[in-house]
Amino acid sequence: MTTGTPTVDVNTLNQWLKADDVILIDVREETEFAENSIEGAILISLSTFDPDNVPQTLNKKIVFQCRSGKRSAHACSVFLQEYPHTKAYNLEGGILAWQAANLPLCHILQNY
Repeated sequence: MTTGTPTVDVNTLNQWLKADDVILIDVREETEFAENSIEGAILISLSTFDPDNVPQTLNKKIVFQCRSGKRSAHACSVFLQEYPHTKAYNLEGGILAWQAANLPLCHILQNY
C-alpha cells in the first residue's frame, strides 16, 4: 500500500454509504466492474485515471476501491497530490475485504 495514503475499513465505508456521505470510485477495469461492484460505485479505471474526472462535493468523502487495495491506493495517492485538501481514502483490502465481510454486491448481467 502507498505510504501516507489515508485508509478506511469496510465497516466504516458501509456506514458512510448508508449515510450518503461518500463518493465511491472503483478503479478496476470495466470487465471486473461488470462481474461485481459495490452499490453506488462509479467506475473510473486506473488505466485511464485522471484526477480531474473524479466528482467532488464539499460535504462528501471520496473513497477509492479496487480488487485488493493496491491500484486504488495508487489512484488515491495521485488524486491527493492534485487535490491535497480533500477527504480521500483508500478502501483497505478492496472489494475482496468487502466480500469477506459479507457485505452486499451488485452484479451486472450482460446479454450476448
